[in-house]
Amino acid sequence: MGGACAALLTALGSGMLILLSGVVGLAATAAGVWWFLAHRGPVRVFGAILAAAAPLTTLGLYVSWGVWVNALVALGLWGVALSCARAALRRPEDERKALMRGESVPPPRRPVLIMNPKSGGGKVARFGLVERAEALGARVILLDPSAPADVGGLARKAVAEGADLLGVAGGDGTQALVAEVAAEHDLPFLVISAGTRNHFAMDLGLDRTDPSRCLDALTDGE
Repeated sequence: MGGACAALLTALGSGMLILLSGVVGLAATAAGVWWFLAHRGPVRVFGAILAAAAPLTTLGLYVSWGVWVNALVALGLWGVALSCARAALRRPEDERKALMRGESVPPPRRPVLIMNPKSGGGKVARFGLVERAEALGARVILLDPSAPADVGGLARKAVAEGADLLGVAGGDGTQALVAEVAAEHDLPFLVISAGTRNHFAMDLGLDRTDPSRCLDALTDGE
């Protein structure tokens, strides 16, 4: 009886150790992926290394403990769970088309675009957005990266001066501030995908690789 109890306790302890190492490895992988996506420079590099090293280290421990079969089964189950989650969150094709349905509008007469030169690692300058927008008749307000800016206040001032369209070349946070002002005054809002991740632009189906194409809305609005 004593030997059986000892064996049971040993098995339970090994199982807890396997579970704990798996949870730690999964948490480290998730942290690495987050740092890779949300940061730049050395932190991003460290995140990439951690995201790759954590699962490999965990798998190496499982192999050394002789439970690599369990690890492969768990990995397969994780994959199935992720596939089910993705399928559950995927919108039907007809719903996506309904969300993307637009309405053509006449070109604006006094468009005002607020641009953040630091967004996306300098996409405003790299794609010549200021020059292209001004050539299409837009007034550009270029933010000073060395000083804090009241983006919402700048947008409200532009509306008070007669702007009939507001737009932003910047990240999702800057876009949200100006979009709020545009919604308050029932004005068209132009999204220019000059941020780092451009989640809002992705939801709208815009080209996130070339933000200058978003300026086409100044002459062919939807």
